[in-house]
Amino acid sequence: MRILWINQHAAVVGGAERYLLDTATLAAARGHQSHLLYDVAGAGEPAFHAAFAGSFPLVDLTRQVEEIAPDLIYVQRWTERSLVRTLAGLRVPTLRFYHDYDLFCLRRHKITGVRRRTCERTIGWRCYPCLGFINRAPGFPGLRLSRLGRLRAEQAENRALAGAVVGSRFMADHLIAHGFDPARVHAIPLFATPPEPAAPVARERGLLLFVGQLIRGKALDTVLRALPAGARLAVAGTGAQEGGLRDLAARLGVADRVQFLGRLDRDALAGWYRRASAVVVPSRYPETFGLVGVEAFAHGAPVVATRVGGTGEWLDHERTGLAVPPDDVPALAAALTRVLGDGALAARLGAAGLAAYHERFQPEHHVDRLLALGAAVVAAGVAPAASVPGRS
Repeated sequence: MRILWINQHAAVVGGAERYLLDTATLAAARGHQSHLLYDVAGAGEPAFHAAFAGSFPLVDLTRQVEEIAPDLIYVQRWTERSLVRTLAGLRVPTLRFYHDYDLFCLRRHKITGVRRRTCERTIGWRCYPCLGFINRAPGFPGLRLSRLGRLRAEQAENRALAGAVVGSRFMADHLIAHGFDPARVHAIPLFATPPEPAAPVARERGLLLFVGQLIRGKALDTVLRALPAGARLAVAGTGAQEGGLRDLAARLGVADRVQFLGRLDRDALAGWYRRASAVVVPSRYPETFGLVGVEAFAHGAPVVATRVGGTGEWLDHERTGLAVPPDDVPALAAALTRVLGDGALAARLGAAGLAAYHERFQPEHHVDRLLALGAAVVAAGVAPAASVPGRS
């Protein structure tokens, strides 16, 4: 197939771009030709461009699609609504990956506006009392008001595409609850790249690892409050809340046991996954999948995570990890204390997570299913039967 990928950036600025780069590279290894269109104002880097047969800024979608002549279009991440409207008239089968809640939450984050709590509901009248419709206007001072009518209209436009791809059964159910055709919603769990062979490293006793953006939804604040006595915390990531989180660590008296590492490249991060006694995924945001947990699995690290959104795709309490409710600091503290203090438990969880990774979350498990879906859409001209496990 000739695949046209559309994404905001042509550089690894987050998990969405890492997924795109890895998936396009693996598709090329299977004989498929990939092209990329990206935002003129988006980030770009030479290594990213090199993964595609052609990589161009999106300036005239209709003309560029005609010139590239793709068999399939795959929209990875794009915020401008007019894109889908234009694609609808091009008569090229189009799949879209939904890795966030831009179309399913007035706040875009699925965290309530008043109490900052996890929200897994469909959009509706409850969005107004929670004040989720009041948002900052990006690039401009002041606030803007978001409307349910706009979101519903945009969802309707997206429902006309050939198919929706999501990383978890939770996210598939969420789309279906918003009126998407179950036959066009395809849950294909994400993958972690296999670690490079490396000499064994002893896990450092008492060392916890957090990986993610330093934003409210990732809930690093709960880990700082739950940090067991004597434990240390390594924080891999950057974000808008970093200053406040550093201040919180100081106020709680744990700053000397918390190390902010900044953003790490893949090799450096792998070293921390191998050294940590446990990886903590404390999200209050209902993760659409939660790739950090699977990355920890790939390195045999035990995981403590909140049971929110799509983490249930890989988090099996007491088998592949320890599950706690979001924003429950005492429960998180107890789980962290338990996994750090019980070597046999940590070893059992790490081994089960590693086995789950090999069974379900390697690259070929995702890419082979995605390419088969794309081929079926191209061949049939319509969406094939649903691929949500357990759904008839």
